[in-house]
Amino acid sequence: MATIPEFFQAKNIFVTGGTGFIGKVLLEKILRSCPDVGNIYILLRSKRGKDLKERLTDLTNLPLFDVLRQKYPESFKKIVPVSGDCMELGLGLSPSDRQMLEENVSIVFHSAASVRFDFTLKYATLINARGTREVMLIARKMKHLKVLVHISTVYCICDRKVVEEVIYPPHADWRDIINIVENTDEHILDVLTPKILGNLPNTYVFTKSLAEHVVKDLGENLPIVIIRPSIVISTLNDPFPGWIENFNGPVGLLIASGKGIVRVALGSPDTVVDYMTVDFAVKIICIAAWEKARSSNLNPAVYNASSGKLKQITLKLLLDIGLEVTAENPLGNMLWKPSVYITDNRIIYFWTMILLHLIPAILVDSLLKFAGKKPLLLRIQKRIFLASMALFHFASNSWYLKNDMMLWLIDQVLPADKEFQMKEIHNVDVKEYFTSATKGALVYLLKEPEDRTQARRIYTRFWWLDAILRVVIIISLLWIVYHSEVQQHALASICTFVKNIIHGD
Repeated sequence: MATIPEFFQAKNIFVTGGTGFIGKVLLEKILRSCPDVGNIYILLRSKRGKDLKERLTDLTNLPLFDVLRQKYPESFKKIVPVSGDCMELGLGLSPSDRQMLEENVSIVFHSAASVRFDFTLKYATLINARGTREVMLIARKMKHLKVLVHISTVYCICDRKVVEEVIYPPHADWRDIINIVENTDEHILDVLTPKILGNLPNTYVFTKSLAEHVVKDLGENLPIVIIRPSIVISTLNDPFPGWIENFNGPVGLLIASGKGIVRVALGSPDTVVDYMTVDFAVKIICIAAWEKARSSNLNPAVYNASSGKLKQITLKLLLDIGLEVTAENPLGNMLWKPSVYITDNRIIYFWTMILLHLIPAILVDSLLKFAGKKPLLLRIQKRIFLASMALFHFASNSWYLKNDMMLWLIDQVLPADKEFQMKEIHNVDVKEYFTSATKGALVYLLKEPEDRTQARRIYTRFWWLDAILRVVIIISLLWIVYHSEVQQHALASICTFVKNIIHGD
């Protein structure tokens, strides 16, 4: 049997979403672990005044590619940018580029998507559902197609408490929804959106659900794989520990709480947080492509890239670990000693947020403005509040995400494929992982120095300030209660004295 690198050897690949979190790691992994791969065509569009060459340079200059740069510096020549856009019909490809893809590509990885929860139904549908349709129409004409892998999400069926590795009945007909968003006034569409979404909480999961059925229906008789990751977070160890590029998910929450910016979280303490490290997710994607290409079964293969029962962790435990990690590795420029209160009561959250988030933000921004600096904390708190409301459905509910097929898949890896082995998935040390994830966030997101001496001094000061403030508050409350009881006793004595006078006693 061919190994995974042998399967990728000399094969040309088409990748959408190559500039996304998963897309970048996938690109690096294939080039480093399958050095004899053919060309990798990535769909790119000009953005913020930068042409394709500049965007590709920005991509490959990331620290993520440092190991690849040292090991196979010539491999970057295999990355070929193709001008296009998943929002456009035909992906916005020129006739010559489309023909080139149809004649040369053997493997397709479709990971392009809008991952924001607050986008309009029209925008989310055009990129997530119609964009997938356009990819599938091109793939159907590829002369040498061996496998197409579609990156979905386990939460696209979050109206079920148990999510198995199967394609569930559609929430709506994707053809009808695409037709509606293309031909309906956007204001009318916004009014109709809650009715169209039904039991699903936002446009992201709804349109990703549609996309699965686009792949299923247009992928008939094609070698199709659907990968459903849960919450994708920092690398565990490949190509190195702790790489991350955004504040989404648990790591962002730990950073915000470690800075003292988030002191109250909206969600249930008992909610199970299911996550998958991005390097594990990418290995599963590559293994699934290899496995499907050597299989004769043309039914779509579905894998939930989730923790499942491997390593369950609650929101409270996650935050407790985070507070422990940030106490040992304090973050710079913190506003207060890290401490987080969790509640699933929106009213309590709202008033606590005003007390612990909004008022301090106004005070800090006022000081910054007085010092001639740009206010920023109030804007950050607004974004945190909106994100908390958008994520409440997921932070207050738990799902059982079955991953039996995923576990079977990783057992199929040949002993020779050491670069794709995943034995450590069964015994990941959660605290050790989030320690490296926090350190990675400090380096790759916050650009803070590795020396934490100054940060530890600041943490110690805030620890004492927090302890003193708590003592002062407790003493003040006791004083108020004591004097209130004294006043009540005095008032009762006066009332008794007056009563006696009235009655002539």
